[in-house]
Amino acid sequence: MVLTLKAAGIDDIVSFPWLEQPDPRALERAELLLADLGALGPPGAAGGHRAITEVGRRMLRFPVHPRYARMFLAAEAAGCVRDAALVAALAQGRGLLLRGVSREIDQAREDTLGEERTSDFLLQRAAWEEARRCGFELEACRRLGLHAQAARQVGPLLAQFLEIAAAEGLPVEERPADADALRKCILAGFSDQLARRLDAGTLRCELVHQRRGMLARESCVQGSPLFVAAEISEVGGRGGEVTTLLSQATAVEEAWLRELFPEDYQETQGVVYDEQARRVVARRERRFRDLVLESRAGGDDVPASAAAALLAREVLAGRIRLEGWDEAVEQWIIRVNRLAEWFPELEVSPITPADRATLIEQVCYGERGYRDLKDKPVLPVLREWLTAEQLAVLDDYLPERLVMANGRRARLTYAAEGPPVLSARIQELYGIEGRFAVGHGRVPVRIEVLAPNQRPIQVTEDLGAFWREMYPKVRAELSRRYPRHEWR
Repeated sequence: MVLTLKAAGIDDIVSFPWLEQPDPRALERAELLLADLGALGPPGAAGGHRAITEVGRRMLRFPVHPRYARMFLAAEAAGCVRDAALVAALAQGRGLLLRGVSREIDQAREDTLGEERTSDFLLQRAAWEEARRCGFELEACRRLGLHAQAARQVGPLLAQFLEIAAAEGLPVEERPADADALRKCILAGFSDQLARRLDAGTLRCELVHQRRGMLARESCVQGSPLFVAAEISEVGGRGGEVTTLLSQATAVEEAWLRELFPEDYQETQGVVYDEQARRVVARRERRFRDLVLESRAGGDDVPASAAAALLAREVLAGRIRLEGWDEAVEQWIIRVNRLAEWFPELEVSPITPADRATLIEQVCYGERGYRDLKDKPVLPVLREWLTAEQLAVLDDYLPERLVMANGRRARLTYAAEGPPVLSARIQELYGIEGRFAVGHGRVPVRIEVLAPNQRPIQVTEDLGAFWREMYPKVRAELSRRYPRHEWR
């Protein structure tokens, strides 16, 4: 239906006035499959909609699922239309080979059908031809572990597919078939279900479009690292686990991907962050769409800017911690931003979230991995944000510490909102009166008076008022609770 609408010039199928609106996800999957088959082009500039291709218009002539229409087009060029029609017929029903047969039947099956390691369809083709040769006789099929009824149902389906192909002028006569040519046709129809074995010890696989699955144990292509699965099903297991099972598999060669889908096959050389080594390395990759076929590290010879960008991404994601980016650094950034806010005449540029990311990248510049980066000093890089004159103004207007009348140096804490705060234990404030300010008297300082246990007693902007009004009320209780401290 989507292909028909595209052929009619309706590229925006989501906004199309459907009688019954399909699930948007189903429309998205339909467009993606048609694009994988070559029936639709890439998203266009106007609205990002995909338009039908010439291949798609030719596929639309066949009243079958687009997969088999694409197979027919490939089979026409390869001269194996009849075999492609048989594969399409075999794909419609249940498998012809019975599972769990005895060793004797399994041996008889192999002796009769031959040893097939490249495609489950080729094995089933041999099984169907043998069943047809013996007239689909039940006992003869049983001796080879063949499902007679399923084999009998393939014939009418094959006849229908051949009739459709012949109606479009395709050559459907029997001729010697090239197995590789037929496997390429299967790839053309099922390229969206290309799978790569993750390791030789298990049947785990990775597929295009970020999917994972398991190759069926009965498949004959277990020795192939790359294959397409014509059937993908979900099988429930113990504890509610669901396994994605890949069956009706056909082994393919990597060179065929480049031959049939040159725009989807890519060889790239770049830099990546190796999560295990926690280091940026050069890497060469071969990809089919989003499936990585092979990825090899190429050493540490990477551009410093590219390494810095990747390391900064890891830092921002929280996967690498900069030990030097501590509270003192955060306080410095807040001081810069408050200086820009309180004193716009100084023309200091504030540090935005985007600027913070840039500064992190500058900290990462020249490094290659976590070990080089984790203890690297941060503040020297950040201080380059300001000129020497602005740095001097920052320390003058918004100092880190404030010298009080009794000679003590009290630390100031700056926040994104509100005035700076001076926190000090009550004993450190004896003899000090009045108010504090920074910025040449333009920014008042809030004073946080602490008990000996470092917990706030009072927050005030006028110590004189605190001594007169609040201190007499709390002195008795505090002196009783902390008798070893001085109380005046």
